[in-house]
Amino acid sequence: MVIDFHIHSKYSFDCFLEPADIVKLARTMRLDGLAITDHDTMAGVDEFRRLATEGSPRGTPDIYIIAGQEITTKDGDILGLFLKTEIKGNLSTQDVILEIRQQGGLAVLAHPFKWPHLLRSPELLRQFDAIEVFNARNNIPSPYLENHLAKKAVCDMGLACIAGSDTHEGFELGNARTVFDFSFPEATDEMIKKAILERHAGIEGREVSLPLEVKSHFSRMFKSYFKR
Repeated sequence: MVIDFHIHSKYSFDCFLEPADIVKLARTMRLDGLAITDHDTMAGVDEFRRLATEGSPRGTPDIYIIAGQEITTKDGDILGLFLKTEIKGNLSTQDVILEIRQQGGLAVLAHPFKWPHLLRSPELLRQFDAIEVFNARNNIPSPYLENHLAKKAVCDMGLACIAGSDTHEGFELGNARTVFDFSFPEATDEMIKKAILERHAGIEGREVSLPLEVKSHFSRMFKSYFKR
């Protein structure tokens, strides 16, 4: 089973992708699952679940949709995975982690060494259930540096990890994949969580090129300006 754990859609302030287009692309790319992690909202989760069923020839979901949210904190962005309800803003890092766990979810530190957070204390990293060891958009200020630091932390500290594309544009989808040794039909939330926590998830991916990422960034800024 292959899952991309970091997906944004039009429900994020900095993304203009329609959920229907994301689901269509995911089918084309043979992704088994998507974690919907829009910035500070879960508004799109139900739409993704509906689309995963409507477009399936079997009448049952052919893409495993994981309810999530990317939550803004002073220590960086936190991915709440397997959530039941939206987590409100203005909470401390510890309170966000606690609320995620109270919902039975996993608290994951997204792009943990993303500029300017190039230094992270072991005490902070160990608070999370997992960290995002590979993010396909982690290439500023230097290609490979941020993912290299995340990989080193995972190896040195024995941390659980996932990978996510951090999709904001269609070409980014699936550039980071988390691979499990069970198939989509038999998968459950508990199986996926257990595999992550027991370090049985494989990581695959490639970074989006720096020039393309910079072009994408300014394109989205331009669209956002005219959307006001």
